[in-house]
Amino acid sequence: METKLDYIYPFYLFDEDGYPTDEALKYIRNWGSEKIDGELVYGKFFNTTDYTQLLNYIKELWYYDYGYKEEDGMLELHTIGWSGNESIIGELENTIFWMLKFRAYSTGGHYYFRLNKDSEMDWNVVKVKSKY
Repeated sequence: METKLDYIYPFYLFDEDGYPTDEALKYIRNWGSEKIDGELVYGKFFNTTDYTQLLNYIKELWYYDYGYKEEDGMLELHTIGWSGNESIIGELENTIFWMLKFRAYSTGGHYYFRLNKDSEMDWNVVKVKSKY
């Protein structure tokens, strides 16, 4: 697999309205892949198994501190309805991190990840069926 994507760390993380800049969002693609001119290309961190740098970066961009919760090998991201956080999720969905660590989604912008496979904790996701 040839690594071709190498988005530089953005000079500005946020625009004048407090939203992540396009460059800030594109930086997340270094952990993912995308099609360019019909060819699938991979980010420079695609093969990494240490997501510390990515998580620190996401935490820096995340609006509403209480919407980012990392504990006991688990990660919760709650968008709180803010479109800037939804944009971050949109980029994150295309990363190897998402493919390997994503565990559950709950309506309302709640995303759950298992960071440590040895963690004794896990998410209990229950499917609720309407009687109507």
